[in-house]
Amino acid sequence: MAQSKPLDLGNDDVFALTRDYEALRTWELLRGFGVPVTVAELAGARRLAERVIHRHLDLLIAHELVEQVRARKPRRSIGYRVAVERIVLTFDDTDEGAIARAKRSSAHVGAEFERCVVAHANPEFHAAVGFRLRTHCMKHFTREDLAELRRLMLPVVEFLSTPRPAPKRSAKVGAAKARAGKSVEATFCNQAVSIKLEPLAGELLPLPDVWMTPRSKLAGAPTEDADKSGIPRLTPREREVALALAEGLTRAHVAERMSVSVHTVSTLARRAYRKLGVTSQAALAARVARYEHKRLGER
Repeated sequence: MAQSKPLDLGNDDVFALTRDYEALRTWELLRGFGVPVTVAELAGARRLAERVIHRHLDLLIAHELVEQVRARKPRRSIGYRVAVERIVLTFDDTDEGAIARAKRSSAHVGAEFERCVVAHANPEFHAAVGFRLRTHCMKHFTREDLAELRRLMLPVVEFLSTPRPAPKRSAKVGAAKARAGKSVEATFCNQAVSIKLEPLAGELLPLPDVWMTPRSKLAGAPTEDADKSGIPRLTPREREVALALAEGLTRAHVAERMSVSVHTVSTLARRAYRKLGVTSQAALAARVARYEHKRLGER
C-alpha cells in the first residue's frame, strides 16, 4: 500500500470529491478496518443502502484511493480496501485562481466541521470522555514569536494529521461475522479539534491572557515516502518521543510527560533512532530541525 496519493485540487473531479464528505467517510472507515471489506459489511457499518456504498466505491476507485480484492475462500464476495494510507491535496501556490479554489475548499471543510460539531454535540458530556477547552486571546507577535509558535505547533499538527494505526483485525474473524449475519463495527468520532490563527488589522490592544480548563485535567495536563527525514514514517508514539528528545528533554522527563515507564520511552526512542538512521540525541535534534525547516518553507 502506498503512503499517500497526491490529488490535484485544480481538477474539477477532485474538487468535487473534496466536498463529497459521505464518500470520504466511507474511505476513512475502510482504511480503519485494515482488511478487505465487502459492500454488505460497509453498508451495515455505515447504515446506508448498498447502492449508496457502490456509488462511493466507484468514485474512490476512479481516484485510485480504493482497490478491489477478488473473492477467495473463506470470503465469497469481492472485497474492497484502501489503496493509500493518506489522501494529499495539492494546488499551485503561484496561481491566484488555484489559491482561491484551495481557500474555498478549506472554507467548505470548515463549514462541514462546524455543522458536525453542532449536529453531534454531546449534551451528556463529562470529563471521563474527554475535555472541553476553548480559549480566545488577542496577542502581539513579533516575527520571532511567530517562528517559535510554528515550531511548537508542528508536533501538534503532525500528531493530528497522522492517520491513526488501523486495529489488528483478522480476515477470518470478518468472514465469520459475515456468515453469522453480523455487521462489522465502525469507529465513530468522539472529539473535534480546531486550531486557528487569525491575522488582525488596525489599532487593537491585546486582552489579558485567560486560560480556562477543568481542574481535573489541569493536574494531569501534559507539561511521506518522498521525505528523506524519515519523520513521517514514525508511529505517533515514536514521533512524540523523538520530538520531545529533540527539544532536549531527558528520557525520564519524557516518561513523566507521557505517563509511561522510562523503559517504554527507551524502546520507542531506539525504534525512532533506527528508523531515522541516527545514533545520538544531538543528531536526532538536527534531523528534526531540518524537517521542521522544510515543513515551514524555510531555507
